[in-house]
Amino acid sequence: MIIARLQGRDAFRASYFFSFCFNAFSLYWVALVTPPGIFTAIVIVAFYTTGVLTVFNKLYQIKPIYGIIAVPFLWVGLEHFRTLSEFAFPWCDLGYTQSYYLYILQIVSVISVHGLSLLLLTVNVLIWQILRPSVDIARKLTAGFVSVGIVVLLVAFGWAVVPVYPTPGSYPVTLLQGSIPIEEKWRDGNEEYSFRLYDSLARSVEGESQLFVWPETSAPSYLSHSLQDRRTVGNTARATGGYHLVGALGAEYRNETWRHYNSAYLFGPSGQLQGRYDKVKLVPFTEHVPYQDNLPFLRKEFLTKYLTFIETYGVQFWSDFYPGDSVRLFATDSVAFAPLICYEVTFPQYVRQMVLDGAEFLVEITNDTWFGHSVGIHMHSQAFVTRAVENRIWGVRSANSGLTYVVNGYGQIQAELELDEVAALTSRVKLLDEYSIFTRVGDVAGQVSLLITILLTAILVTRWLAKKVTARR
Repeated sequence: MIIARLQGRDAFRASYFFSFCFNAFSLYWVALVTPPGIFTAIVIVAFYTTGVLTVFNKLYQIKPIYGIIAVPFLWVGLEHFRTLSEFAFPWCDLGYTQSYYLYILQIVSVISVHGLSLLLLTVNVLIWQILRPSVDIARKLTAGFVSVGIVVLLVAFGWAVVPVYPTPGSYPVTLLQGSIPIEEKWRDGNEEYSFRLYDSLARSVEGESQLFVWPETSAPSYLSHSLQDRRTVGNTARATGGYHLVGALGAEYRNETWRHYNSAYLFGPSGQLQGRYDKVKLVPFTEHVPYQDNLPFLRKEFLTKYLTFIETYGVQFWSDFYPGDSVRLFATDSVAFAPLICYEVTFPQYVRQMVLDGAEFLVEITNDTWFGHSVGIHMHSQAFVTRAVENRIWGVRSANSGLTYVVNGYGQIQAELELDEVAALTSRVKLLDEYSIFTRVGDVAGQVSLLITILLTAILVTRWLAKKVTARR
């Protein structure tokens, strides 16, 4: 309501102030990973929201009803846009706020998390109309009934589709959680400690498990180049008789330079390495510089040359990983699954593509130890739950210190470990047997909203240019 009443630069300043505060309160925990990253996440990303709120303000000044109708589409168009480039940080979509309310969350299997965001914004706009003193009583009553109706229909849909007795899983998996502190895992010469720990956890499992999942970078080495470390993991795989998905680093020499990757490796029951997946969606200004080949002045080696305080004071800077170049599935003797590394679970279309390519369940490996016990680990976890519900697919999540669990296609946690627990969790997952509506048709709500956002922005820019031309005549 405040932004709607303002004009010109005052509206822009208010929009930016809101966006800055929204990001600061939502993403403060990024500072625990990298101070430069938090500058980007708060100061720069705030311009995204500022832009759409400025468009809303201009439409509202032309005619209030235009802004009122447009604002849900503008916001959701922004949410979808932020999934389309390396500068994206699609962590705070409003639909995730409902991921703890499983009845309401079920609608994402039809309209995606962006569709749920659209409905939430519509309800809030209707409540705004109820609170506006200039709105007549008939419109207030209509807004009230419609907003209540949307919520009731969401809950009713969830109640109708969530089974009272969910079908249990059949494919046995084991998730390993070592809870190794960051400073201990990356201490020079301490790699053997991690390998021994995960070997002991895997061997402690009673019964037969067909897939063992280690967390992101649980093997603190370049498995792409260390034959000895590959043999160590291979020995563990042979001893347990199952496949092992292991998070580690990767590297290759390309275009006269070394490229480093955040990777996942699959070892077979025979101990042989069967494949490697390089993380495609990297966290901007934390894991890498977006479009780093085109922006060399933002590379770490360039900046540390001139900003000497980075090394002098040990500032935790962003890494210099390269993104992988393609979606990839892993397959065992009997199933195919989607390997997702950390931040990749925040991209609905990316996960959907893996499902369409043949994934029968989702596997996320992550290391959220960087975030401590902040809200960041829970926001990350709920994004994974939302992806499972969107695609009506089971998922398993192995995190270095938590949250580690198995979730079904309705967002219900089937088995889990406590935060910071050192343990192996064995459970069973149900393989995908039918696509959800979202999986079949895609993120229609996000795409339509982005199209509307582009059209409205183009109309306003054209209108502004026309006024400039007219004024000069």
